[in-house]
Amino acid sequence: MSQITHDLVLEVLDGCGSSALAESRELGFVQQVTPTELTLRTDDLDGVRGLRRVVAASSGLTVTARRPRELLETSVQQRLSELYEDIGRQRPRQRFHGLRLEAAGSDTPDMRRLAEAIAELAGLPVAEDGDLVVRVRRGAPQHTWQVLLRTTPRPLSARSWRTVNYPGAVNATIAATVMDLLEVDEDDSLLDMTCGSGTFLVEQLHDVVPARAIGVDLDADAIHAAEQHQRAARRKGRIDWVVGDVLTTELEPGFTRLVTNPPWGELHGEHETNEELLARLVDRAAELAAPQARLGVLTHEITRMHRVLERPESPWRPVGEHRFFQKGHHPRLFVLERG
Repeated sequence: MSQITHDLVLEVLDGCGSSALAESRELGFVQQVTPTELTLRTDDLDGVRGLRRVVAASSGLTVTARRPRELLETSVQQRLSELYEDIGRQRPRQRFHGLRLEAAGSDTPDMRRLAEAIAELAGLPVAEDGDLVVRVRRGAPQHTWQVLLRTTPRPLSARSWRTVNYPGAVNATIAATVMDLLEVDEDDSLLDMTCGSGTFLVEQLHDVVPARAIGVDLDADAIHAAEQHQRAARRKGRIDWVVGDVLTTELEPGFTRLVTNPPWGELHGEHETNEELLARLVDRAAELAAPQARLGVLTHEITRMHRVLERPESPWRPVGEHRFFQKGHHPRLFVLERG
């Protein structure tokens, strides 16, 4: 069977674009269009399914048209049918169960007819919870429209290994990008100080496996979820999961890479006490760190974190701040280096 070339639109979270761009280059020609969108030309649709810094991948068709109703023309419908068939040929075992149209004015008669027409081509019902997500939007050149068919029933960011719905878990594409920025090597000793359900460490196993990896959390349910997630991920590499308070739990020092996503006021913890918690975590990290170690602190408490780092006795030197944007939340990664 001859290779099929796909022109894809990749959706990324703001802050993950550079990591997603580097990752996608392995599959074909990629360009960054906006902070939240890349385009990729590739013949490896299975490889696209393995992208871990990308939220979703869609096969795109741009049509010269003034109004959405023109997308109902036979020639356009034939091209959309071919797009859907291409996805099916490369993934014959993949099954969609319903079509969901996402578009401005999706409840207008023209958009409803378009949804019904594409659903008929795919042999699917139109459904509010449909997993064949079709986005329709105006194109960049004037008088064009773009139709995007998501290539997978679930977003790429919805990890198959995440079998436990643990509240407050960090977004997996953000976690993968955080670990990129920490530059973990196979010789590193890695500690997640507040590991929750294990997202940072499980994501790291998909890349370079560190020499030592430990995750600590106060919540036994979180550690149980992390253990389940590691098993479900089926990745080589050992992680030691510890139930306890990282501030007091006895750990062998010498970690060269440390990461923490401490509780924050809206979901866990309280804003008033989080500054003290951040200070204690940063100080404890210094006790456990090797010389020139790197610490990543992902937090929503931006002002409080700055105050912690401005203390004259701070044992860490800031080397970078990286902003993320996700559904109204604006966490920031503080990358610090031990003197």
